[in-house]
Amino acid sequence: MGEVIRDDVILSSQSEAAAGGSARSELIAHHPRKLAPRPAWQVSDLLTAAGLAALLLPSWLLPERTWEPLWRAVARIPVLTSRRAIKQTANSVQLALGEPDQRRGEAIAHDLKASIYELRMQDLRAWRPGGWKPKITLDGEHYLLSALTSGKGAVLWVAPFVFNGGPTKIEFHRKGYRVSHLSSPKHGFSETEFGVRFLNRVRCIPEDRYLAQRIVFDRSAPSTAMRRMMRALKAGEIVSIVATSTEGSEMVQAPILGGRLRVAVGAPRLAALTGAPLLPVFTVRDPGVGFRVVIEAPIAIETERSSDERCIAAAIEFFRRSEPWIRRFPEQWRAWSKWRRAQLAATPAPGTGSGSRRSPMQWR
Repeated sequence: MGEVIRDDVILSSQSEAAAGGSARSELIAHHPRKLAPRPAWQVSDLLTAAGLAALLLPSWLLPERTWEPLWRAVARIPVLTSRRAIKQTANSVQLALGEPDQRRGEAIAHDLKASIYELRMQDLRAWRPGGWKPKITLDGEHYLLSALTSGKGAVLWVAPFVFNGGPTKIEFHRKGYRVSHLSSPKHGFSETEFGVRFLNRVRCIPEDRYLAQRIVFDRSAPSTAMRRMMRALKAGEIVSIVATSTEGSEMVQAPILGGRLRVAVGAPRLAALTGAPLLPVFTVRDPGVGFRVVIEAPIAIETERSSDERCIAAAIEFFRRSEPWIRRFPEQWRAWSKWRRAQLAATPAPGTGSGSRRSPMQWR
């Protein structure tokens, strides 16, 4: 909330951009940081606290296999789910995936809500003696091992799927890796002062057991987080950053699923500054397998380009890699609410426009 984002950022056509295109520095959207104090509390904080208290015993006692069907049923109770939000998500799903069946779109939206509810069970189970021990597999570890041989560490750019938090951190810890994670103060349940201080700790404290450090982004002093991440990489360690638009002052809007989505450029900027490989990571719950943490091949950082152009190219490639995962697990992708349908606009006829040269069709 409170972000000021330019909506006049224009992207070249998806095919041109994917081929390298003519990425330009003006495709980066710079916006001022909002430094106003957070609200002290909101009524939603009280509802969240009451909900967490009510779920404590069920999360400790119910077998984990019952959680998913339980929340899928709960998410379909009209009084507990915003019908408007479901319809908005379903509309985005149908447009992006070319899904003609409205009922299928709404089913995906309900299942996404169910997964978000289920996260609370996972958070609370982690407080039980012995903690939460999900079944997790790690694919593509050889890409990480190869990246670490450079001695410059590795930057993990984690896709915004529902279950990217706990399972990702748990699995890297199990494998013996030291991970410094860039986090927003809003990570958890609330962005109020009360929520950040108390409610969000319900999620953060268990996660911190698996991290070398949690680096909390401070909008009033953003360079502090960058310096800490650079020190971790200099030590040959790993830094993880979720690909979102919740923090940072620089965003790029890149094409994805026939539309556009904005994402902060901190991860590719960090990789370019340090020479650390930039590895995309996708964490999903795969039926029959459990949670899957998948590391893919590094995204190339083209040193001959300008800093902004490198970020644009990296974002486009990251979203290109994301599309197969979103199509396979649409009910687990958390960015549907921020996805926007692209509008094609023809270039003005000669003499009628501003005089700037652009491709015949552009993504707005």
